[in-house]
Amino acid sequence: MAVDRRFVLLCAGEILVVAVGDLLAALVLQVVALAAFLDDRRGYPVFAGVLVIFAAILSVSGRVLLPLLGVAGVLGCGYLALSLQDYRIARWARGEG
Repeated sequence: MAVDRRFVLLCAGEILVVAVGDLLAALVLQVVALAAFLDDRRGYPVFAGVLVIFAAILSVSGRVLLPLLGVAGVLGCGYLALSLQDYRIARWARGEG
């Protein structure tokens, strides 16, 4: 998977906003910026809905570490799924699948 420069800038902005301490601003920035960066928005409503649920969990629990670890785990699984899909497409293009 090629790294998109816009995505790296988005991640850097997220880290800065979270480092400042305003997690709700980070969540809003994430939804707005991803809407601008995505070319294929089929999964965007699901992402926005999950982000609203995540923000609600953060507001209710008052803790940040455990929900962030959960998000990191989900993102890792998503990256693994995308990598496997890219691998499968590459095999299919070579005529192996």
